[in-house]
Amino acid sequence: TQQLALLLKAGVPIRRCFTILAHSVKKPAFRQVILDINNDIYLGDSLAKALQNHPRLFNTIFCNMVEAGETSGTLIQILGRLAKYQQQDQSIKKRVRKALTYPLIVLIVALAVSAIMLTQVIPNFAKTYSKLSGELPYITQFVIDLSENFIQASPLILLSLLTLIGIGKLMLRQSQKAVFFIDSLLIRLPLIGPLLRKIILGRFISTLATTISAGLPMVTALESSASSVNNRCYQTAISQIIEDVTSGLSLQRALGKQAIFPITLKQMVNVGEESGSLVSILEKAGQIFEQEVELALDTIIPLIEPVMMLILGILVGGLLVAMYLPVFQLGQIF
Repeated sequence: TQQLALLLKAGVPIRRCFTILAHSVKKPAFRQVILDINNDIYLGDSLAKALQNHPRLFNTIFCNMVEAGETSGTLIQILGRLAKYQQQDQSIKKRVRKALTYPLIVLIVALAVSAIMLTQVIPNFAKTYSKLSGELPYITQFVIDLSENFIQASPLILLSLLTLIGIGKLMLRQSQKAVFFIDSLLIRLPLIGPLLRKIILGRFISTLATTISAGLPMVTALESSASSVNNRCYQTAISQIIEDVTSGLSLQRALGKQAIFPITLKQMVNVGEESGSLVSILEKAGQIFEQEVELALDTIIPLIEPVMMLILGILVGGLLVAMYLPVFQLGQIF
């Protein structure tokens, strides 16, 4: 997007731009997409129409804004705004992924190590301790029993887990109520819920500001912004806002009917509509929510490592202590 904007600004014809872009792309699959777009333009399609033929790469927001830029003659400026929007969006995504990747890896390693110990290590301890005449400590006996039960039930546990995952995926695909329930549960979780709400609101507001500034009508801008939100609760609320705005309500009044949006946002939109500076107000609101997300991540990320190490220590260290405890109590056992 950045390169296309720069080439167009330099006065390079659009088909020549895509030829240059195709040679600068390393991935063969994406290079072919660029060549296909170039060919569609050669056959008479607009840039927006050519992009719409590749919906997996160019979403509704991108195509709508490009179409608005072509119609208004401001394509270069629109591409610049799109590039800036994409950079901000990717920055937040990378930080969230970074925050989630480490604890997920540690949790998987902890569970894998625990499973190996329960199936391979602890049975060997159990054979050794079975030759002793004394009574084992309660925690040691509990771990040995857990190991035996886990080994016996592991095929059933694995089958049940796979079945639950399959049923869950099927329900999420077929049942809108199930998706709505999961999404509503996620935004209500402690610690994670407030962060998710800020991410969703920041993305929605930034997208709305970007699309309105590109010259899209309010309803179209709201529809494009709704497609950027990956939470069914907020999508439902935005759909109702679209209906209200279509029927003649102002954006502030439509937002006011939805309890899921914070009061501060409603007040800022009200000020923006009254002063005629809605775009700048929305851009400022989007920046505020993005800053709150950054602050929340800066607070959460340093806490994740010690918490996950504590969980790992409890799972793996607890099993080791339980199995070595009889060694420190040999006098009582014999």
